[in-house]
Amino acid sequence: MRLLLLPLLCVFVSASSDEKSPPSKLPRCVHVDPYENIAAWAEVSSEECNVSTPEPLEAEKRRFEWGGQRFSFNVVVSDKIGPRRYLPPMAHELCANVSYPELRLRASVVIIYHNEALSVLIRMINSIFERTPKPLLHEIVLYDDFSDEDTVLVDRLQEYGSIAGWDMALLRLYRSERREGLIRAKVLAARLASGDVLVFLDSHCEVTAGWLHPLLSGIQEDERRVMLPLVDLIHPNTFEYTKAMVAHGGFDWSLSFQWEYFPWSYFDVPENNVQPYKSPAMSGGLLAIKKSVFHKMGEYDMAFEIWGAEQLELSLRMWMCGGAVMVAPCSRVGHVFRWRRPYSNKPGMDTNLFNSLRTAKVWLDDRIEDFYAVRPKARAMDAGDISERLELRKSLGCKPFNWYLDEVYPKLKDFVVNKPEKKDEL
Repeated sequence: MRLLLLPLLCVFVSASSDEKSPPSKLPRCVHVDPYENIAAWAEVSSEECNVSTPEPLEAEKRRFEWGGQRFSFNVVVSDKIGPRRYLPPMAHELCANVSYPELRLRASVVIIYHNEALSVLIRMINSIFERTPKPLLHEIVLYDDFSDEDTVLVDRLQEYGSIAGWDMALLRLYRSERREGLIRAKVLAARLASGDVLVFLDSHCEVTAGWLHPLLSGIQEDERRVMLPLVDLIHPNTFEYTKAMVAHGGFDWSLSFQWEYFPWSYFDVPENNVQPYKSPAMSGGLLAIKKSVFHKMGEYDMAFEIWGAEQLELSLRMWMCGGAVMVAPCSRVGHVFRWRRPYSNKPGMDTNLFNSLRTAKVWLDDRIEDFYAVRPKARAMDAGDISERLELRKSLGCKPFNWYLDEVYPKLKDFVVNKPEKKDEL
């Protein structure tokens, strides 16, 4: 990847002269329910109306309340936006000057969903089809992790796809016969994918212009990398898209993820605005990895339950076993950050603590005592059989955790462990 610095007048894009009324001055958007009339909803556009009015109308309240319980975001606003919306380029202006090599890799975009909103998922798929160069897109794998009956979407997706003219040969639809949980479902869906690179995305995202090239380019340069996009914020109430600050990922001794931001001076160097950079940890489920590498490196731990800690476990495994985790700042993907997690843990189990304990037992070596110091309930918890994961670590020739502390994340050594920092819950 090369950065070509063009003259200043070419770098900065002038504001559009096309003046539009502010949303507050536009008429209220009419709500068309895609579950009741998907053909009518397929024609919805919010360009000339205001989607984010303060309170739902009486006729909208039932759907609003249902959506809040089901999805933990404002599904009425999402429906009013329609099946697609314009998003301007979100990446730094210098990203337009980056020259990528000819890409030989094709991507399988893997999306796991459980009880997802129809309008959110369709808008996401439209964003992928419309903002991804066709030669780079091998397929979109949509894996329904046993959604409840009122949110089973396969037939509606196929109906909309025929209306919108989707290339249905690129869309592969699967439904699990039982609830697997996000982590196991990702592994099962990845095994069904056939592209060179797996691009995992959550089911409530929207990709932006130029999002895929930086991810594939980084992997083509070194197939041992996990490449991450910058994850922007889509507001759960208004669905407003906001750019996130550039940051890398870290965590504390409780294995709780945290963002760590660069000093402003970092961005004074033009290349730092566009060049991929190392990250000790990944924030969640938005990532790209070579399919063969994902399999060789042990996929995800299939004994993990539902949700939690899988991104840190994969981060440690990649770094300690010869790989790397890198962020491509020219790749930006919007993600709806919901009001709360709308599905429950396995009855009687804190799945995040369970998964974190398995991670600590396999990867932290003698520093597991630091983990126990801040998550004392883990000492009495049964982590299950970890022999297979320990054997994987041995077969991959992975380095000790102290190497990771010294070479990848020395900052973690400075974190003081003196009292529980995380409140574990059932």
